[in-house]
Amino acid sequence: MRFRHVFGWLWLACLLVLVMVVGMPLAAQEDSPGFATNTPPPTPLALATNTPQPRLNPVVAVPAAPEERYALRRWDETTLVNVLLEQVGRLMPGEVERQQVIRLLQLELAQRFPNAPRRPEQREQLLQAMLKAPRGSVDMRSVVRPYVVTLLDGLKPPLDVFNTYTAAGFSLEMMPLDLDGSGTLEALVHIQYPADATTADTILYDDYVPVHRIGEVYSFLDGVATIPAAPFNNIAQVSLERVSDVNQDGLEEFVLSLDYTNAINREFLIFGWRSASVANLIQPGQALQFGSLVEWPRDSNHLTVTEYQVESPEWNCLGERDITWSWIFNFFRPAAEPGEYSLQNSTGCRLYQTEPLFELPVDEAITTIENVIQTATLNDAAVVDRAAMMVAMLRVLEGRADLALGQVERLAATAESGSWLAAQTAAFQTIAAQSNTTPLLICATLQHATAYGVCDVDQVLARQFSQDPLRRDLPIRDQLDMRGIPVSDMVTLSGIGQFDRQAVRFVLAGYDYWWAFAPLARDTYTAEAIDPPTAFQPVTQQPEKLMPPPGALRMLLDSHNASAVLGQIDNLIQENPGIPLDSAARFLQAFSYDLIGARDNAKHAYFTLWSDDPTSIWGQLAAAHLELR
Repeated sequence: MRFRHVFGWLWLACLLVLVMVVGMPLAAQEDSPGFATNTPPPTPLALATNTPQPRLNPVVAVPAAPEERYALRRWDETTLVNVLLEQVGRLMPGEVERQQVIRLLQLELAQRFPNAPRRPEQREQLLQAMLKAPRGSVDMRSVVRPYVVTLLDGLKPPLDVFNTYTAAGFSLEMMPLDLDGSGTLEALVHIQYPADATTADTILYDDYVPVHRIGEVYSFLDGVATIPAAPFNNIAQVSLERVSDVNQDGLEEFVLSLDYTNAINREFLIFGWRSASVANLIQPGQALQFGSLVEWPRDSNHLTVTEYQVESPEWNCLGERDITWSWIFNFFRPAAEPGEYSLQNSTGCRLYQTEPLFELPVDEAITTIENVIQTATLNDAAVVDRAAMMVAMLRVLEGRADLALGQVERLAATAESGSWLAAQTAAFQTIAAQSNTTPLLICATLQHATAYGVCDVDQVLARQFSQDPLRRDLPIRDQLDMRGIPVSDMVTLSGIGQFDRQAVRFVLAGYDYWWAFAPLARDTYTAEAIDPPTAFQPVTQQPEKLMPPPGALRMLLDSHNASAVLGQIDNLIQENPGIPLDSAARFLQAFSYDLIGARDNAKHAYFTLWSDDPTSIWGQLAAAHLELR
């Protein structure tokens, strides 16, 4: 009897557990738009809802009810901060879409709840999550700056004394500043994290922001949202250049310089006091870019910089021009229309000026290269490597494969792993070792082995067909076969008022080269490289889905112009009838409707995106903006 009694209780317990397990998903779908969480909802601050806190989980339910039962979520600050916090915590290196989601959530948080997060514990959580995120992937200004104000309130540093403080892992360097001329000093605060970082690549946050003090309360000046911090996005480093009266108006300004990732120019930003706030004094729509500073006198309201432009990435050749910026009509502007760029006097630019080298006679090309590189310096190592590879290729065309192979072996022995030179020498050695290789095939292989490959097939063919043109009394295909140039296709091109031309396609190393041969001379053909004939041009494939218009995300984030974004998306749809938007573009559309207050359009756009693509990050984010009513 006792055994039966115990068994009965076990059976009843199992039945209850089974009922609970089966019933749980149904309840979750009824009460939540698919973002279940095991944590209790936070204490609401404003606009509370009865639905659980939305979270962007990897596994997301589809809508649990028809669209008419959903409404736009009545956000409260805590819930929206938690959604942002989760996304920052899940951010991995290279996740571009999640970075975009985080920026949009930050925009929404700033518009719905200015100065959020206001709860100290949430601000601390979000700060720590941002500091742990991949370096430079998150804009931390809206969290770090209020956090630093709290630190200043505790430290009570004087604003008229240069000093550096350390608090909560931050270094706070105070520099006296008088922006508005009121006689009440402000201070420029240099914020750095971690405080003990000594190299640019170990700094997680670097910022210069003006602060003032009213009574015992510190705060940043109006307009500081326009001041960038680093590292973020493509801004690699921010530096303070000077604090002085740079426009000679009797007030102090501060000048920052920005270093951009993989850019040849830097940028000056000049911040001063205008209309009771901090403002950039560079002419709107202009960027004061510079490769080097020529002069900037302390007692002058103008400066001269040298601006760079890439002329030849193959040869590391830059063009440069000097531009003078002056304080004119309340802005720093270019004093005159900038002149043309001139090539720098460098080894790379001198070699660039000798191009096209492969169209020259081989001996002349080699002599030209050897003469130019005699002036090379230690800074020209990459240029010298390219020149040496080019000489090796010219030796092949000259018929001296033995000399070429020896030179390539020596270069390969000194090449750094993963470098351009290592890839070029490896490609040369591989194709040269094949039994059926030809000089033209080696050239094509090198041309496509890396970006800026050392050879150019069209230049080589131009030299050959110029020095030894094809004869008109022999078939074109036969003559090309005798030269070791394989013919893939031939087609006759006709044009009004023109001689018929024979268009020939060569396939070398898997790449097409088209040349036309016209009977312009009495005994020979005139050859020229051409685009593929119409019948051989690749068919332009229509995209399966339309991506967001270029600049739409930036317009939304920087200008907050949701109406303009909707206009761009509408134009994109009209220009591509029948092609749907991708999920990113659909979310931007829904989000823009939300921002301008078009609630019905926003709800419908969010709901259909969630329904169509529930597992994507955009579908999940759309679902987070809805709730069952």
